[in-house]
Amino acid sequence: MSPPTSWRTRLPFFYGWVVVGSMFLALAISYGVYYSFSVFFVALLQEFGWSRAATAGVFSLFVLVISAGGAVAGTLIDRFGPARVVPVGGVLLAGGLAATSGLSELWQFYLFFGIAAGLGLSWAGWVPCVTLVNRWFADKRGAAMGIASAGIGLGTVTVVPLVQQMISTIGWRSAFLALAALSLLLITPQAAYLLKGSPGELGLAPDGGGKRSQAAGRASRPMVVVDPKWAARPWSVATAATTHRFWLLGATMFFGILTNQMLWVHQAAYLVDHGYDRMLAASMVGLAGLASMPAKVFWGSLADRVGREGAYTMGVATMLLAIGLLILTGILPMVWLVPLFAVAFASGYAVTAPILPVSVADVFGGRNFGSIFGVINLNTGLGAAVGAWLAGLVFDISGSYVAAFLAAAGSSVVSVICMWLAGPRRVRRVPRPGDKLILAR
Repeated sequence: MSPPTSWRTRLPFFYGWVVVGSMFLALAISYGVYYSFSVFFVALLQEFGWSRAATAGVFSLFVLVISAGGAVAGTLIDRFGPARVVPVGGVLLAGGLAATSGLSELWQFYLFFGIAAGLGLSWAGWVPCVTLVNRWFADKRGAAMGIASAGIGLGTVTVVPLVQQMISTIGWRSAFLALAALSLLLITPQAAYLLKGSPGELGLAPDGGGKRSQAAGRASRPMVVVDPKWAARPWSVATAATTHRFWLLGATMFFGILTNQMLWVHQAAYLVDHGYDRMLAASMVGLAGLASMPAKVFWGSLADRVGREGAYTMGVATMLLAIGLLILTGILPMVWLVPLFAVAFASGYAVTAPILPVSVADVFGGRNFGSIFGVINLNTGLGAAVGAWLAGLVFDISGSYVAAFLAAAGSSVVSVICMWLAGPRRVRRVPRPGDKLILAR
């Protein structure tokens, strides 16, 4: 526990925002690696001539390892704290990327990138971020998650075009080495120094309650408990898994992420197939990352005001628009449609980052949240793996992505239905005029 005179308690704002900033940077680097796969995908297909399904299978393994490793990361953070787990993740990620730079066979791509880099990212990325934001924030959880997850957008808009530029100038092997250096230098040292597992370690309460630093959270609107009996249960992975909400939230993640990752992995290849310039395609990945940053903050803040289900539905509607625009770019070769798609896609994709984890926190918050979220989050890896592989398979069979993209649209609709059936609002929800329900913490 830090002493009372720690600089962390003398800041003019709540230290939880420093934790958010640390995870923002870790997510920017780790998910810059994640989304750079779409441009490495094009370069490796050209050099080695592997099938699209087999090559996309590396990404499927990558996300499966991330989700499985995330389940372990949640438990490790609950036990050892984030300052030990996240820095180790940065080291593992750097090692996997460095090894990938020397690959010459497809199985090496699976081993070095799919397994080694995937494990490192799982310990330095999403599950640690969600676990920490849940501990440090209660009333402003959606907004804090939106800000932290905006780091993913920063990584996409800066790292992906940079990787494409490096591939074009110094080659994809050197690009992997550069990413390894970034991972090692920008994740490990700052995470080891800045991350604290909970506000209680500093004598603080969530959102800064009870300290001068609570000024950052004064505008918050306290969540209210709708089902006190459910909210008061000391949830564990075993008990949570016996409930319908556990499986419905998992299905929400699976079907929502299937759509997102199918488009992330294959959008650049789809655009190049239809005659668009490679640098333009890579830049649109970057534009999507840029547009997703304010979108994530917006959706997280909106969810704190109108509820999780309503905000999620609006985001998915935007994703359906994006899918239609992407298909249209292949029918009408008009360059202006491409950035329009990128912005719509970013806005729709962004809704999943802040809202899915806070929905799980609304339902299963407590001391074991890290472990519970880590297990439910396995569904994001499954969804991403199926989406990336399925689109590649459909293309290999039919020579077109259109059927896969239409399936993605249907998957998005199913995700919304599952969210409403899970009903986080029936456990904890945003306040309404005249509420006299129990305040949530």
